[in-house]
Amino acid sequence: MDDSKDRLGKKLQEREKAAEDSWIAEQEKAKLEKLRREQAASSHPAICPKCAAPLRWVRHHGVCVDECPNGHGVWIATEEIETLAQRERDGWVGRYFFQPKLVTD
Repeated sequence: MDDSKDRLGKKLQEREKAAEDSWIAEQEKAKLEKLRREQAASSHPAICPKCAAPLRWVRHHGVCVDECPNGHGVWIATEEIETLAQRERDGWVGRYFFQPKLVTD
């Protein structure tokens, strides 16, 4: 009889742990989703992925880009690329955005 009580107690503990793990996973998922929404809402990435320096906004040819102050790169939003592509239809950016795309399955 003691053995069956121990097995039942052990199963109950395992079930409680599984429920707790599930709750924690849901909480973490909600937190991550909130962070993703907040990050997507802010159009300015916080740091350079190479050196972790704060990025700065710089205007080049009428388009704002995010630039690493240490020269590790420049990041540009889709809307800004489209602005450049419309202005530069004959350049590589324009050709990339305005040529028909082949869709492969």
